[in-house]
Parts: sequence; structure tokens; C-alpha cells
Amino acid sequence: MEVFDIYNGKTDVYGIIGNPIGHSFSPVLQNTILRRFNKNGIYVPFKVEGGDLKKSVEGMYAIGIKGLNVTVPHKRAVMNFLCGIDNTANKIGAVNTLKYTENGYEGYNTDILGLKKSFEINCIDVSGKRAMVIGAGGAANSAVMLFAEMGAAKIVIANRTIEKAEALKKQAEMFYSTDIEVISINDINNCEKPNIILNATSVGMGEGNNQSPISDNSLFVGVECAFDVIYTPWETKFLKDAKACGCTAVNGFDMLIYQGIASYEIWHDTKVSNFEAKEIRNMLAEYFNNGSGR
Repeated sequence: MEVFDIYNGKTDVYGIIGNPIGHSFSPVLQNTILRRFNKNGIYVPFKVEGGDLKKSVEGMYAIGIKGLNVTVPHKRAVMNFLCGIDNTANKIGAVNTLKYTENGYEGYNTDILGLKKSFEINCIDVSGKRAMVIGAGGAANSAVMLFAEMGAAKIVIANRTIEKAEALKKQAEMFYSTDIEVISINDINNCEKPNIILNATSVGMGEGNNQSPISDNSLFVGVECAFDVIYTPWETKFLKDAKACGCTAVNGFDMLIYQGIASYEIWHDTKVSNFEAKEIRNMLAEYFNNGSGR
């Protein structure tokens, strides 16, 4: 097929909204999936400022954009502009996937699905463990809910703004009886040592890629696993420091791939086989690690 034959008047448009957005690997991921399954569609990034979120969502719906992913900082705020919210997304209190319907966009959360799959692939055992989640935004919501669902013995939420962390704790306690503690990020070295530490903030990404939410690396000593939802750079300072202290270090790439596949499934009312999902994941990992996706 010639290039000028690929896109036409029947091409469906999908995209991702957030700020910053230039680093996002989602356009490569979703366009790869669209091509893999011979869909007449294209996926593009949209930088959306917080004050423009409502009119942006309304405008995208008005021009018929069929599906959207939502990234920081809009995963919570976007819920105010939807016609419906999936039960899982409602429980988490954050949305990362919008599906076009005749009444407006419906909201879903596939972050938790991608995170769970990443834990399985990387053999991260949560049951009976002490887990620390750094951050209290949309990704942290998914992490806390998943840790609780998978039987963590205790969850510590560390955040700069205690009120946001308390709100997340309250949200989780509506559905789970897991022991949850809230602390200031400044006090993380003073609490009981966790088995798993998950960075759910954007610290270490973009222009701040030489930064880490952890200022004292002694926190990592004796920790089994450090997980960072960031995937670009491939190894953040958070993960480098954790690895230097003997931790298993896992980035957010697998989470990204599998949550993206779940979004595709929602938009197209279909199911991608495990074989196809693994093929897509391996192809994109090779592309990314060769430097093309960085």
C-alpha cells in the first residue's frame, strides 16, 4: 500500500492527552497495534493544559476522535467530563482510557491491568508483603488498589501532600481492609522497611531525569524490588540507586504495553491473544532498546 493510501476519509483518530506529552511512547505503541491488526486508524499526542481540559475533551468528542488515553496530570480531573465511568476506574478514582459512545466519552482504567501483568511477568510477589507507594496521583491509585487486591500485608503511601495521600487511603479503605499508613515523603527512611517500593510520581522523567523521589538511598537496602512506572529513560535514577543497593529493579515498560493493549481492546470491543500481546511487547522492546523509541 502506498503512503497516500493509508489515511483517508474513513480513518479513525485516537490519541493521548497530557502535559508533558512529548516523551510519550504511546503513539508508537498504539500505531503499531493498529497496523498489526490492519485497522484504518491513526493515534496522535495532544498536549493539554489543565485549564483547557474540559473544552479539549468536548472538542475532541465533537470532531469524532474515537478513543483517548489520559496521562498526567489529568487522570482524575477528566472524570468530571465523562458520560459514564467503569466500575474499576470508579474504585481507583482515576481514568486513563476514554471510549467514544453516542452519549459522550466513557472512562476506564487500564493502568491496573498493565501493572498487574507487569508484576506477573517480572515475578513480583505481593501477597503478605509490605509495600510502599511513592505518590498519590492517578498511577498511585492503581498501585494501592492492586497491592490491596493482591493481598499485601501493609501499604505505606508516601507523598509530599499528606491530604492527597489521606484521600487515597480513604478511597482504598472503601473497598479493602488492608492496613494502610500515610506518611510524608520526608519520613520514608523512618518507617518499617518495605519489601517493595513503587514510584508512582513523574520524578525522574523528562528534564528531571537525573532526579529521584528518594534522597537517602539507605531506604533501598534490604528491599526486594523497586518498581518505577516511568519507562523513559529506561533506567531512572530511582532504579539505578535501587539496583546499586541490591534490589530487583523494574521499569514501567511492560505496564505501558499491557495497559495500552487493554485500551485497544476497549476501543475495538475485541480481545488480543496472549501470543499476539507478547509479540507486540517484544517487538516494541527491541525498537525501544535500539534507541529508536527514546
